Amino acid sequence: MTDSEDWDRDVVEPVLRVLHQAGVAVTADVVATNLDAVLDDAPTAVEVDAALAELDEDNFVRPFADTDDYYVITDRGSGHVSNELDEEGFGFVD
Repeated sequence: MTDSEDWDRDVVEPVLRVLHQAGVAVTADVVATNLDAVLDDAPTAVEVDAALAELDEDNFVRPFADTDDYYVITDRGSGHVSNELDEEGFGFVD
């Protein structure tokens, strides 16, 4: 992943986890809503959208079909999340 500032990383990792667990294409609003349900200081939809753009540049997510509104996680993104979950031993509850 690119050298992100801490606030970016605080948004990027949770966004990847939501996409990994969703397993389907979702919008920034859907990701933000889900994060709001589990985090005390959840990112806004604007912050999630910025994180998705960064993740797209790094091939961790990709736009779904011909739309820029919906994203899915790539194999690279899923591998990253799986490694992070193994290291930490916990993740969001399904």
